[in-house]
Amino acid sequence: MAAREVGRRAGILMLFAGYLALCGLTIASTGETWSLVAWGGFAAVGALLLLRRSGNAIGRILLGLAVYWGLYGAFTIPRVAEELPVVFELTLSSLGYGVWMLLPVLIVVFPTGRVTTRLGRIVTVLALGVVAIVVTAAAIHPGPLAFSERPNPLGIPAAAPLSAVVLGDDTFLAVPLVGAVALVDLVLRWRRADGPTRLQFRWLAYGTAVTVLILGSSLLFEDPLLLVTVALTLGINAIPVAIWIAVTRHGLYEIGRVVSRTVSYAIVTAVVIGIYVVAVTSTTWLVPDLPALGVAVATLAAAAIFLPVLRVVQRRVDRRFDREHFDAQKTVDGFGERLRTGTDPAATSDDLLAAVEGTLQPRTLGIWVGGAT
Repeated sequence: MAAREVGRRAGILMLFAGYLALCGLTIASTGETWSLVAWGGFAAVGALLLLRRSGNAIGRILLGLAVYWGLYGAFTIPRVAEELPVVFELTLSSLGYGVWMLLPVLIVVFPTGRVTTRLGRIVTVLALGVVAIVVTAAAIHPGPLAFSERPNPLGIPAAAPLSAVVLGDDTFLAVPLVGAVALVDLVLRWRRADGPTRLQFRWLAYGTAVTVLILGSSLLFEDPLLLVTVALTLGINAIPVAIWIAVTRHGLYEIGRVVSRTVSYAIVTAVVIGIYVVAVTSTTWLVPDLPALGVAVATLAAAAIFLPVLRVVQRRVDRRFDREHFDAQKTVDGFGERLRTGTDPAATSDDLLAAVEGTLQPRTLGIWVGGAT
């Protein structure tokens, strides 16, 4: 292996190790695990992609996002920002306004790591333009810095009204707007793609949908429990995990089956939790002196209905999201039923060939029949 390649790999591993060290320092000092839990998947997938594919833009974006938020978490440790030169705090806080624009760029470079369309190049230019504007506005804004409250040494009082407008909430709308254009580019590329590339796009869409669903559900909890908070934070990692599968293993897993199982278990979990809550509430209301009885009854009821409900829901969801598996299972069940009901032995081989062809879809198929003795 060339010395340059060794140095490149060492640099990637050092960045990943540095991210972990920053997260460990933040957790030890403040107890805040958000940087590690929310961005750990981004760091791991980004590092792995860069180790496998040198210079891959997707890997750079994923690892860059993780390292940035690792640094951000470290700056929340008391006295860290005050002890470092002000230029570090100014740079980190200014970049925070534009780092979200990397997400639309991530969409347009997926799955090859390169911008391949004219619309994708427009999205990239728009994203970089927004980043340049907001970072410049943050750098010259005369207000106190985010972490240490020190005055901004580059602040220009005369530019305060303009920089305040640029850094306002309305400017953040540029992220979903540019992101929407990036999604249009993604849809157009998906329509022109072949089978394997379409499967990669479906993985990205699946990971994004899971993340949006999990984060959106967080709005239902005004004061979520720790377990719910951890689940919501981990959900952010659905995007890098989906990207890893799409880029490296797009021919190994079937997205329809994964979606089917995700939807099935989500529905069954919601049903079981609902029945558990109703059972506990009803039993406690009927027998207020025995609250443990309500918990026991609810647990037994939830355990008793789990598997039956799962089978019913899974069959119905498979029909919609995993049609190939549903049809294959139906073919196998039909073949087994014909065998049990006394099929003519002469027709068994034809039924077997039809079942194998309909389920496994082999390129060549033959059957060996032993001679009579």
